[in-house]
Amino acid sequence: MDIDLFIPDLRRICEEAGNAIMEVYQRDDFDVQAKGDDSPVTAADLAAHRVIEKGLNQLNPTIPQLSEEADDISFATRRQWELFWCIDPLDGTKEFIRRNDEFTVNIALIRDGAPILGIIHLPPTRETYWGGPRIGAWKQETDGSVHAIQSRPLGSTLVVTASRRHGQEQNDKLLEKLAGEFDQVESLASGSSLKMCLIAEGKADLYPRLFPTSEWDTAAAQAIVEAAGGKLVNAVTLAPLRYNQREDLTNPFFYVVGDPDFPLHTLNGAG
Repeated sequence: MDIDLFIPDLRRICEEAGNAIMEVYQRDDFDVQAKGDDSPVTAADLAAHRVIEKGLNQLNPTIPQLSEEADDISFATRRQWELFWCIDPLDGTKEFIRRNDEFTVNIALIRDGAPILGIIHLPPTRETYWGGPRIGAWKQETDGSVHAIQSRPLGSTLVVTASRRHGQEQNDKLLEKLAGEFDQVESLASGSSLKMCLIAEGKADLYPRLFPTSEWDTAAAQAIVEAAGGKLVNAVTLAPLRYNQREDLTNPFFYVVGDPDFPLHTLNGAG
């Protein structure tokens, strides 16, 4: 399969989903509801889901879809999938509700448990990141210009990007552990999968996630980070995350690094 051919259509689908999100973003009422796990869902999540579902079906109706907004698919069915789309129609719903512009549209293509293509779109700025092992990593800027991106090697200053809302205590312990390894350690807070995009484009070095996430939160970003030269790995085993391997779609804790030679073994036990 020549996944290069998917990129123009995927960019268009993400932009259309982003437009649907921004239409809701302009409203006074987002129609916020609570899902079974008490996480919020808005009219924007559902509108983006419908756009993506339709667009991907038109692109290739034979590839199944696993979306945060349509995740009630049995493992007995999912385990038969060699190839599938893993989708978060609106990553960062809490950021969306708080109107801080840090939310994204995430689409990944998974083959045999590994992400082979990822695309992340930022509706407020119209920036888009995409990448995969065969195509490298790329970014479309707000003005429409496109350029290759690459993660950066470690330097004397370590920039750690972290969630605005989760796992601060664990991250503080980790930063204490790293303080003696670098001349300076800086922390950069961000929402949604933007944290991993910052690593892919060489603006940050480490993202420790020591708090639960779901597979659709990381799949697209993992493809992009890996294509840019970095790694997204299980915080215990230090192996790359795999997808659709279990009934439970919750990720293990993980680290994202820009430099593949980052001494991750020094972080074990930090959380």
